[in-house]
Amino acid sequence: MATEEIRPHVLCVDDAQEILDVMQELLEGEGYRVTTSIAPINLTRVKAIAPDVIVQDIMFEYDQQEGWRFLTLSRLDPKLARVPHILCTGATQTVHDPKMAEQLDRMGVRVLLKPFNLEDLLVSLTEVLAAQRLIDQAGDD
Repeated sequence: MATEEIRPHVLCVDDAQEILDVMQELLEGEGYRVTTSIAPINLTRVKAIAPDVIVQDIMFEYDQQEGWRFLTLSRLDPKLARVPHILCTGATQTVHDPKMAEQLDRMGVRVLLKPFNLEDLLVSLTEVLAAQRLIDQAGDD
């Protein structure tokens, strides 16, 4: 097993404890460190957690406002802007809206529609983390 320092750290944010439990079990089984939150948390706390990637839902208690606020503020924050985001959501109409899809793409947000295959989540995590490593390496040069 990899050491704590090199195991990617995933922050999972969702309002369904069952989903958080499944994600935590799956991701820890795959060697990730996992922190979960049943609601969007403030950016100071996110920075303290220092995730390598954020996996979040957009709907919280049947309202998208908090989820969008969390996503937008984290993308605008200079320290969190580099952290990849994977949006796991059942808000199909919202994310398929052409303007919204374009905005999510501009923000560099990967979207998985619920219900999603857990293998798709693992592939997405691998891809966004690899892409971020390349970006980080290019910035070091």
